[in-house]
Amino acid sequence: MLEQKELDVLKNMMESVLEKSEESILSKVDERLEKSEESILSKVDERLEKSEESILSKVDERLEKSEESILSKVDERLEKSEESILSKVDERLANSENLLLEEMERTRSILDTKIERVQKNLDELSQHYRITKLENDNMALLLKMIEGLTRRVEELERKTA
Repeated sequence: MLEQKELDVLKNMMESVLEKSEESILSKVDERLEKSEESILSKVDERLEKSEESILSKVDERLEKSEESILSKVDERLEKSEESILSKVDERLANSENLLLEEMERTRSILDTKIERVQKNLDELSQHYRITKLENDNMALLLKMIEGLTRRVEELERKTA
């Protein structure tokens, strides 16, 4: 049998071999793990990139559809709003026109009344003018007649005197 020293040497050798073997195995495992990790990470990166592209394209499509939908709804609402505003403007314009026409009618009525009064006053003035003219003409005739009579009386007085 072996002695204790030899056994210890053997044991130390074995431990040394085991240690080296363990180190070798660990380094190989580390290398393989590193390669595997790199491979997995690259594959995950690829899949993430593809997934990202897919998601982005889907998001783009949905955004485009959403944008089209929103724009069509906005267009519809704008059209309805425009129609509503135009109908209200038309209604208010019609009301304003009616108010203006009523005011014009009231003003015309007032002016007609004033024109009738002015016409009546003008007719009265015209009558007064005619009467005054006739009176003046009559006065002129009377004065001529009086002058004629005065001359005749003077002639008669001269003849009788």
